[in-house]
Amino acid sequence: MIEKMKFLSITGPKADIDRVVCTYLSRYEIHLENALSELKTVKDLRPYIESNPYKEELAKAGELVESYHELLPGHTDRKLKLEDAVDLIHALDSELKELTDKKSGLVEQRDELQASKDKVAPFNGLNYDVKKILGFRFMKFRFGRISREYYEKFSSYVYETIDTVMFKCEEEGDYVWVVYFVPESLADKIDAIYASMHFERCFLPDEYEGTPVEAGHVLDDRIGSLQKEIDEADRKIVEAMSSRKEEFAAACRRIRTFSTNFDVRKMAAVTKHDTHNFYILCGWMTEKDAEKFRKEIERDSDTFCIIEDDHNNIMSTPPTKMKNPGLFR
Repeated sequence: MIEKMKFLSITGPKADIDRVVCTYLSRYEIHLENALSELKTVKDLRPYIESNPYKEELAKAGELVESYHELLPGHTDRKLKLEDAVDLIHALDSELKELTDKKSGLVEQRDELQASKDKVAPFNGLNYDVKKILGFRFMKFRFGRISREYYEKFSSYVYETIDTVMFKCEEEGDYVWVVYFVPESLADKIDAIYASMHFERCFLPDEYEGTPVEAGHVLDDRIGSLQKEIDEADRKIVEAMSSRKEEFAAACRRIRTFSTNFDVRKMAAVTKHDTHNFYILCGWMTEKDAEKFRKEIERDSDTFCIIEDDHNNIMSTPPTKMKNPGLFR
């Protein structure tokens, strides 16, 4: 069975629209129409232009939900006032941003140290202080790797014929990691010979203490210390959200509701009488809901409703709503 629909025009003081939407309309099924389109014959109508004041909070809440959804409850009955919800979103966003920024800085430091360790690890076979090598002034040195095939050829046919000292450090897959030294005066010539053997040079930062093995141990200690700080930052992040997850879920619901209700303005029109501004909302309700709504606002001195019975005065087509028995509803 198709339910009979009624067309309503609802009006009141412009500043009162949020209260009306939250108190009344949010509890009814109403199909809103664009008031400017419906009331073309009414003079001095203008659109209700106003930016959504909850847009920023809704965006922040959405980002937090996306980042920490696994910590949030599926449902909460907790309720918050709008101002408390806004304050909570800002406070939680600020606290979590501070914690995540600190964690990001620690992770960056840890990754840089790990990269340094990865660079020196292939040279663990070199039993000499890396910092001293990096401080050589008259002897040139090169850290790098060469394929096993070319290393064997170089060792068998070239090495004894040129002025260089080469230390074999580690073997990894098809490569041999080496360090070679040459007199400064012959560096260009010797470098060219190594290059012809497809020697791949790598550059070590000047931050190591002791031999490559000793430097690796020092770096491991520093990396471990940073990882503990990262774990502690993670714990504080989880605690910050978990301790207020019920409040946060309630705040999100409150902000989302007000943001959605605020968007009703897109369908509203504004008119002026004397020095006062009024909103106008137009839409369709079922006949039963329309009568219930009109009775509900009878004692509300700031809200007025007109139910239009003459469809010739209505621009839009009423939506179709089926009235089904309970079994099919």
